[in-house]
Amino acid sequence: MVFHSEYEPVPTLSLPIHDAVLGGAAAFGDTPALVDGAGELSLTYAQVDAFHRRVAAGLAEAGVRKGDVLALHSPNTVLFPVAFYAATRAGAAVTTVHPLATPEEFAKQLRDSAARWIVTVSPLLPAARAAAELAGGVEEIFVCDTAADGTRSLQEFLGSTAPEPDVAVDPAEDVAALPYSSGTTGVPKGVMLTHASVATNLAQLEPFIPMGPGDRILAVLPFFHDRGSKGERHEMVA
Repeated sequence: MVFHSEYEPVPTLSLPIHDAVLGGAAAFGDTPALVDGAGELSLTYAQVDAFHRRVAAGLAEAGVRKGDVLALHSPNTVLFPVAFYAATRAGAAVTTVHPLATPEEFAKQLRDSAARWIVTVSPLLPAARAAAELAGGVEEIFVCDTAADGTRSLQEFLGSTAPEPDVAVDPAEDVAALPYSSGTTGVPKGVMLTHASVATNLAQLEPFIPMGPGDRILAVLPFFHDRGSKGERHEMVA
């Protein structure tokens, strides 16, 4: 007996993940897209679109290239998606790191994923530096928030005049995200997710999670395990 879903089949969405999610973001202009739960910062759709493109340009100017792996080591913040999609637009795959990982755990993931770049936040900078020293091979560490101790902030890239990177992405083959499993049944393992696989999975969620203008989505799950949602016109509260 063959079971058929009541939902229509979802065709493969063959797009780079940054285009699948943010391709229509600019059209929503000043509509809030991401809201800090503590009320300290919010970003509009136009800002998320513009900011991730400028940060991508800054990352490319710093040396990030297609095929590189960037480790994103941060708690939930409204700048997490900006960093993630900036990295993929620059051609990198993103390996998301538990913000409470020890330097030893972090270093193991850096070595295993061959990450050459780290994006973190200032309070976690000592752990990121220790992990980079243990792992070796890290070109530079950036922070999302205020720069400290000579470390550059992604916010500095918002004023970059470097050209936006135009990287050819094969959605079916190129890895967008490299999250690590929880390790429940063994040591954590990297999971290679292509641009198309993540984009298509998001499209599959649409019938189950209807969203529309004015809706607010509470982002409870940690972003390092969760890819967010497509560029619909609603707000996400981090």
